[in-house]
Amino acid sequence: MGAFEFLAEFKALHDKVKNGTLPTADRPRYEMARSQFARMVLVAQQLGHTGQTLRSSLRMAKMLKVELRPDEGEPARGSTIDLASGGFAVLLPNGLRVGKKAGFTLYLPGAGGGTAPISGRVVVASSRPQTSLFRVSFHFDNLEPRAAEQLDVALIDAVLERFAHKM
Repeated sequence: MGAFEFLAEFKALHDKVKNGTLPTADRPRYEMARSQFARMVLVAQQLGHTGQTLRSSLRMAKMLKVELRPDEGEPARGSTIDLASGGFAVLLPNGLRVGKKAGFTLYLPGAGGGTAPISGRVVVASSRPQTSLFRVSFHFDNLEPRAAEQLDVALIDAVLERFAHKM
């Protein structure tokens, strides 16, 4: 099976998952294809990043609304600049201390054009100035399995959008 055939078959399975119509018997096939798809995209993302530490999770430039509730300090609202299965980055007016914890609500795309928020806890992984703002990266702290599944579906959707014109 060629790459485009694999993508078309995987997209059909993925659409059934999103619509809630994937038969239980096909779930293992979908999980295997999803894992293979994620590995392929991760390898493709790492091409040309020689000399840098390679990423271990799928990452996409994706702008989504997010609310942050630091354990210490004022709540903040913003938009993600990238999203990964392990966390997200956002531009904020002030930097945050690495290791600082916060609650979050991330508004993932939902069925029918709405949003499907997920909530949980994050930890600041890095915080560095970028122009007049700070790029603050967070990693998820024990993301609930259901929220992790929603996130993975949203990431796959974002990647598949880029292939849409070729399928």
